[in-house]
Amino acid sequence: MTSQLPQRSKPLYEQTYLALRSAILSGEISVDERLIESQLAQRFQVSRTPVREAIRRLQQENLLASDGDGALYITKLSLHDAIKLYDCRIALEQLSVVGACENATTEQLKAIEQTLVQAESLAQQGHKQLQDKLLDLNFDFHRLIAQSSDNPWLVPLLDRLSNHTRLLRTQTLQTEPDITNIHSEHRQVYEAIAHRDAPAAVKYITHHLTASQQRIIEIFERSHLTTSSAETIPQQEALQCPRCLSFEVSRNGRRMGKQGYICKQCRRQFLATYESSRYSAEIQQKCITLHNNGMGFRDIERITGVNHNTIIRWVKSAQDK
Repeated sequence: MTSQLPQRSKPLYEQTYLALRSAILSGEISVDERLIESQLAQRFQVSRTPVREAIRRLQQENLLASDGDGALYITKLSLHDAIKLYDCRIALEQLSVVGACENATTEQLKAIEQTLVQAESLAQQGHKQLQDKLLDLNFDFHRLIAQSSDNPWLVPLLDRLSNHTRLLRTQTLQTEPDITNIHSEHRQVYEAIAHRDAPAAVKYITHHLTASQQRIIEIFERSHLTTSSAETIPQQEALQCPRCLSFEVSRNGRRMGKQGYICKQCRRQFLATYESSRYSAEIQQKCITLHNNGMGFRDIERITGVNHNTIIRWVKSAQDK
């Protein structure tokens, strides 16, 4: 397949980089497809030199990675990666909405609202073919808020995180096509910014991104539960990593007379009988109750001081009982 490069207003290596990045983030190139320099050169109708430079930049951005044999593939994001990615987005976008409340001009607010209205209109049509456009509008919404914050550091930082969020969405949308149904959460964020209500804006952006994080967690859990995700150990012994909740676990020797395991995703080592003894049963129950009442994991973490991954594990354990 031959891909078209952008218009030649930029150096050839820049065009090649943008074209390859677009093919990666759009899902045009499969995450399981091995990338070969000569084939990419043929695909984009350029020499190997700009392809080599594009690959180097994309590796620096962690969008491409090599396996143990040196073969090049698109970075495959794990559940642990997804959780940490959203943690960073939450922190940065809280700054973004506060800055927007303080500095957004009338024209910038109109641009944010226009993007929101377009997304709401497309969402009402309900066509899955419009999914890519909805994703574009989603990222535009967040980027416009960052631009209106009058903080020049936020936009490039969020752009990089947005690329990985887009990659994550590309790798999960086939499992959950309704993940883009988030326009109501965006509306709450916009209304708070338009009214210059910074505390409300922080509340709504935190809720929105925490909800997105939770949707991704649920997608990973369902995909692992519906596939032979525990191939490395017998099905009856299938375990879940206490840190990142991955089922990609293998045996890892014995400790204290008990079977040890290691997570292939985050490299956490643990025992099958792993339990957290740091927190009391009262704290655990409080966290579970707050979650059952609709509070997000990150919000519970801020209230109780308990790491959100621990809370996720407690909630899942309670649901399984």
